[in-house]
Amino acid sequence: NPGLLGPTLRGEVGDILLIYFKNFATQPVSIHPQSAVYNKWSEGSSYSDGTFDMERLDDAVPPGQSFKYVWNITAEIGPKKADPPCLTYAYYSHVNMVRDFNSGLIGALLICKEGNKMCKEKLFNREYVLMFSVFDESKNWYKKHFYDNYSSCSFLPDVQACAYDHISWHLIGMSSSPEIFSVHFNGQTLEQNHYKVSTINLVGGASVTANMSVSRTGKWLISSLVAKHLQGKVIFLSRKLSIKELRMIKSWEYFIAAEEITWDYAPEIPSSYLDNFSNFIGKKYKKAVFRQYKDSSFTKPTYAIWPKERGILGPVIRAEVRDTISIVFKNRASRPYSIYVHGVSVSKDAEGAVYPSDHKAVEPGHVYTYKWTVLDTDEPTVKDSQCITKLYHSAVDMTRDIASGLIGPLLVCKRKALDSKGVQKKADVEQHAVFAVFDENKSWYLEDNIKKYCSNSSTVKKDDPKFYKSNVMYTLNGYASDRTDVLGFRQSEIVEWHLTSVGTVDEVVPVHLSGHTFLSKGKHQDILNLFPMSGESATLMYYDNPYTTDSRLDSNSARNPDDIAGRYLRTINRGNIRKYYIAAEEVLWNYSPIRKSFSPLQIFHILSQVRSRPAKTTFKKAIFRSYLDDTFQTPSTGGEYEKHLGILGPIIRAEVDDVIQVQFRNLASRPYSLHAHGLLYEKSSEGRSYDDQSPEFFKKDDAIMPNGTYTYVWQVTKRSGPTDNTEICKSWAYYSGVNPEKDIHSGLIGPILICQKGMIDNYNWPIDIREFVLFFMVFDEERSWYFEKSDKRTHAEKLIGVQSRHTFPAINGIPYQLQGLKMYKDENVHWHLLNMGGPKDIHVVNFHGQTFIEEGREDNQLGYCKILIVTYRACLPGRMFPKFGDFLLVSTNNLFH
Repeated sequence: NPGLLGPTLRGEVGDILLIYFKNFATQPVSIHPQSAVYNKWSEGSSYSDGTFDMERLDDAVPPGQSFKYVWNITAEIGPKKADPPCLTYAYYSHVNMVRDFNSGLIGALLICKEGNKMCKEKLFNREYVLMFSVFDESKNWYKKHFYDNYSSCSFLPDVQACAYDHISWHLIGMSSSPEIFSVHFNGQTLEQNHYKVSTINLVGGASVTANMSVSRTGKWLISSLVAKHLQGKVIFLSRKLSIKELRMIKSWEYFIAAEEITWDYAPEIPSSYLDNFSNFIGKKYKKAVFRQYKDSSFTKPTYAIWPKERGILGPVIRAEVRDTISIVFKNRASRPYSIYVHGVSVSKDAEGAVYPSDHKAVEPGHVYTYKWTVLDTDEPTVKDSQCITKLYHSAVDMTRDIASGLIGPLLVCKRKALDSKGVQKKADVEQHAVFAVFDENKSWYLEDNIKKYCSNSSTVKKDDPKFYKSNVMYTLNGYASDRTDVLGFRQSEIVEWHLTSVGTVDEVVPVHLSGHTFLSKGKHQDILNLFPMSGESATLMYYDNPYTTDSRLDSNSARNPDDIAGRYLRTINRGNIRKYYIAAEEVLWNYSPIRKSFSPLQIFHILSQVRSRPAKTTFKKAIFRSYLDDTFQTPSTGGEYEKHLGILGPIIRAEVDDVIQVQFRNLASRPYSLHAHGLLYEKSSEGRSYDDQSPEFFKKDDAIMPNGTYTYVWQVTKRSGPTDNTEICKSWAYYSGVNPEKDIHSGLIGPILICQKGMIDNYNWPIDIREFVLFFMVFDEERSWYFEKSDKRTHAEKLIGVQSRHTFPAINGIPYQLQGLKMYKDENVHWHLLNMGGPKDIHVVNFHGQTFIEEGREDNQLGYCKILIVTYRACLPGRMFPKFGDFLLVSTNNLFH
């Protein structure tokens, strides 16, 4: 039963899809595919694209009328070698996209490799399409969560499978406002893009293809683990069969108890909300935690003093494929709890999760033994790290149990990855970092904490916004203080990082380790994005130069950038120095210059955006500007080639093994700096202002005063460049790092492109490459240094929900009609897509009528892009849309030719 979804459309490479569409509705609607090749008269999307009237009959089919759409499934858009047999996309009406979607006009489109008879996937016994979505029926207050169109309290019918079945899951995420989904199948593991996962990360407007081998029978929960989505569905795995496994190699036995303690979120330095004042609870709370013991007597803790770096986390559980994990769990708390693990196939009696018809809670004082076997289907893939990061937690009431503190890390490892003591063989250090948001308002112990810690508990108003906010703790391993130095490592050590995001907030957590890069999923990155209730394993590569004082430099002598650059070049012995002269300058920036090609409706949205009074669109900002030399008298003009950059600073280009020298002049009225992502540098070229306990010698780069000049020196190693020969250039970003949030919202950000050898000339221009850099961000002028306080919303306006009049979703600082996006038919174009902003600023970018190829070790076909480096072939004029949701109504859509 497809529920609300339209019929699933299928096509394999070489096919032509003919869609005979009849509009029986009362509104003009259309059909637009997320990925297909079509002419302008089969696009099914209404916008001002300069086409003739005859080419616009497809844009909106009136009630009672019909239209035939013709879509081609070409080799260019079909699945690549590294892709699964069929890729998942969506089709929908695109007359008024937000209203059309919330009315239910959406379906699945599967594009398959050539040779799949009737497009059925030969490798799988079953195939299911699920849409995880939030339908906004009122656009005001009331939202409902849907899996297809079935309400949160009912069962999703006809999702059945047998033991040993191989299932292909086609998962679609949709919403009309920014939304993320962490899709989890209880008791099962999946494979996505050749990586083993227990949670599928979806965003509104994106889709995923994953496969699953059923190994356990029973009724299992399908849900999104984002707290507000936690009413899920049930999958039926029937026809119970016996399971034959190879002889177990090792058995790991753990004795774990749930205990109630007093937890101090900030044992060293409290933040503004962690002091006990204004009748708030403060920084100490009663919580429940997992703690490990040596034997079943539960009298001898494994650690006399719990390791500081573990914080609130439970003990690390480790196992290799085919191992057996036995956990003797004693509940020493005052209420029922359990243990539920991610990433391991479990039987129903060891599931540890409570949902309708299941009773897995362990009562206070009772003991229960969980036993899990890590099956072959759970094993990390060839592409995975030697140990993949999962988690375990209590799941009697998942939201409240986690808020109370019951979480811990779990590692599922490849064969022979662990020694006899459970230590990873190919790492010097193993670090666990859990970024958890503990909402104490949802803890089982809220009333206890109010009575114990509030100065006048009888007068506490739990619905007071200030009181509620004081109880939401953003933590690292349970510590809210930014001065808690618990996760350290030494120079030249190989560190295996296991990073997890846990908590009640539906946000993506970007993890950045300044001056270092991670090796994750075959690529060097300096930011790892963590979705709720998911984890990442990454290897921190040792830094060739110490990230502290360099003994070869005399701290009493003047810093010489040329000496630093020369030393880097002597180490590499085959690079060049790339010099740039960049200034920070203050300008007046107009987000919405009115152009003749705007429709009246577009002008209305630009000026008012459904706010209480016309929006101001011109603001004072600071931008990076390039100059020809160190006199900073003659600006460097990129001409038509860089016309599309808009508010972005100049592109800093370099090749692998080069050294970048940037002479920075601050021509603004307040301190700024330059901080680069993806490159290596000494502390004296970091450009970030924070309390790192460095000597003054290494702090001069942190903030350059007005009219001051400073030279930053960055080294370009192989880790900064393309992964292999399939990539030409890799993109990073630079920005002012005095206060990154306010500096970037003020406008100080630019791109860095690191290319293969021979791709850049002596003047730092690309050779025979057409490239565009697109920066997607919602600029919030209220977070800018230059915002006038008199323009802020009044307190009364905030109370009645008046939207901010100073937020601008934009591409390169231009909401509409970004100039300079011109290319030739059949020309290969490299698009470098950047995204900055808050944890909910996720942009799904779609080029109408075109597809992407994601560059890396193996090419993957994409019909949309979640801010990645891509190669793109231009075929026909079209329009670029960041999808999906309210951004489309407000702004951020542009034409390319």
